[in-house]
Amino acid sequence: MILSALPDLLTFQRQTRLTSDLKARLEIASREAVTGRREDITRVVRGDVGSVHLLEKAIDDIELDGRINAISGARIDLMSSALSAVRGVINGLDTTGLVALSTPDSFGLGTIAQQADANLRSVMSLLGTAHGNRKLFAGDASDQIPLASPDQLLADITSIMSTEPSPASIETALDFYFNDPSGGFATDIYQGGSGDAPPSFLADGSRIEFSVRADDQALRDTLRGLAVMAAAQSTGYDITGTDFADVFRGGTSALAGGTSAIIKLEGSLGIHAGLIENANTQQAAERLTLGQTLNAIIGRDQYEAAAELKQLETQLEASYLITARLANLSLTNFIR
Repeated sequence: MILSALPDLLTFQRQTRLTSDLKARLEIASREAVTGRREDITRVVRGDVGSVHLLEKAIDDIELDGRINAISGARIDLMSSALSAVRGVINGLDTTGLVALSTPDSFGLGTIAQQADANLRSVMSLLGTAHGNRKLFAGDASDQIPLASPDQLLADITSIMSTEPSPASIETALDFYFNDPSGGFATDIYQGGSGDAPPSFLADGSRIEFSVRADDQALRDTLRGLAVMAAAQSTGYDITGTDFADVFRGGTSALAGGTSAIIKLEGSLGIHAGLIENANTQQAAERLTLGQTLNAIIGRDQYEAAAELKQLETQLEASYLITARLANLSLTNFIR
């Protein structure tokens, strides 16, 4: 009888290969337990990998559209909130001004002027609202602060009030200042772009417009009304006289018209917000359907994968033990 102190080489090599196979299967099962997806997609789909890639691309496209929609929606929401805040700041100041004008006294009208001054500063600040580095009311010059300082606007209006000889000429000068392309508002106060900010597009091709700028007529009228009410006493007219009343009433009228028109601007933004919401709802449904389809093809039950992982770990431990014992065989150990 021949005794050999060396382990059977074939058995050792077979056991080593078994250990390597178990390690490879263990790694695959580990990833599948985490991802919930089959590793060997080619085998699962029998070579039709293209269909899987098309599904994955469709899902990626929806997720990209969703990110674009989120950015567009955030901008629309911020613009709507700013316009709503503008109306909240004014809070019927035009009506309060008319009431004060009906019983004119320096204290009451002085208080209204102070409120108009404060509200003007708040409104101009709100129109500087930004989303990141993008100034939302600056049109296509979104890197620019859309309006100059309130002090500059008030100084210009005060100059008009104090130099024009009559209420009619004041009104004419104000019309030119706020409405003419070469007037002071367009050349000195509004510092944004002359065009609208670039639109964004939904997956169905719908355009989301960001067309509300700080030089919109509604906002110009609002700023005009506040500035006139704040600076009306610089005319030097007797506050109990008709000249002062004409100038001051012109301010309340502009303010009332501006705040009413702001509601229309909010409505137009609301339409775009609704389009984004509808698109998100539709894309969520598409994403769910595509995800279920993809999962049905290459999905792996994570609990099943975890159970297989546990089983493979046990087998691998046993394989390591057997391999170690085979490697440790010797004549001395055999005799023992």
